[in-house]
Amino acid sequence: MEGTFARPPAFLFLSVILAVFVAHAQPVMLTDSLSTSFGEFVLVSGGKVIFVNTAGSLSSVNIQDPFNTSTFTVDWTAADHGWAGPETIRLLKSSPDGNWVCIAVEVSVPDSVVNRGLSMPQPIVIVVCNSSGGGAQAVGVTADSGNVLSFDFTQDSRLLYGAGFLPCLPNSEAFFAHYLGDESSSLRRFDVIDLEENARFSANGLIGDFFIGNPWSDLITAGNEPFSKIADMATFSVVFEDSTLISPVVEQWVEPDAGLAMLDSLQVIRFLDGTVFVNREAPFIVLCRSSEGNYIFTRDEGETFSRGTVSWSTFEEEETAELTELAGYLSISGKVLPVDPGNSIIFRAGRGLYYYEFQ
Repeated sequence: MEGTFARPPAFLFLSVILAVFVAHAQPVMLTDSLSTSFGEFVLVSGGKVIFVNTAGSLSSVNIQDPFNTSTFTVDWTAADHGWAGPETIRLLKSSPDGNWVCIAVEVSVPDSVVNRGLSMPQPIVIVVCNSSGGGAQAVGVTADSGNVLSFDFTQDSRLLYGAGFLPCLPNSEAFFAHYLGDESSSLRRFDVIDLEENARFSANGLIGDFFIGNPWSDLITAGNEPFSKIADMATFSVVFEDSTLISPVVEQWVEPDAGLAMLDSLQVIRFLDGTVFVNREAPFIVLCRSSEGNYIFTRDEGETFSRGTVSWSTFEEEETAELTELAGYLSISGKVLPVDPGNSIIFRAGRGLYYYEFQ
């Protein structure tokens, strides 16, 4: 009848409700027990996240099974190698294929090995295990120097390289002997370990006290401060160098062959071939890059965050949307990891570890 309002079918109301819910989907909390002092986490194969919990030990949770956390047990203990506790975790890294985990564990030399009162640096043992915690082995030891610990895997997940490996076996007796100057048990200096062949070798002096690794290639920012070199850890060669720089050649990698840096007080992007494009607008702070080239970034120092692509030759945003649903969660100091194929992320906010899938 003309002028009469026809009531829509019930399924239309349901569709509208679902559309609103999807458009405003909220992050899913996976756990609320991340360490407040060292809330590190890594994503490994099978959608499992390994994290440092509030007790300072390792736990795991699966993206598809929130709050069903389990203890992540590593098949290695400090006592088995002559070390004393406490076993404080200082670094977590996962290999690109998700099958290996690198853990830096702060330990101490027991009184039975070293005389009480003798001043020694804090030993940190580098342990590698598989994504289930098995097959663990201590591959090296370093000493706490105050620098950020720098260890990473090559893209084929075969090599582990790091800054500060000591030329001694990773046990307390060898560590103590090294600092006493006893060379009877010394190893040839190394900074690379072949995990398949269990071989140690040098990267031709490319790695100093610290480096900035590229998550999408084997490039690193290397050399002495202010880090004037770009090196390739697959070939152990310097591929770019500019000794005139007063700021690091790359401060944050955003592409497999390019990264953000500062030049004459302006933000630039520097490519591997030396090409530089200048950003004359608000600087980018990039939190995350997916394998498909989408970025999560802010241009107002964390007031708002956006997701989209960027034309780095012009620093123009493309296909960008503001992440209003993540307001109050993301911060410029928070870690964000992409989940393949790039339509979801995991991130931390306080003690919470969250999963979010973009709609």
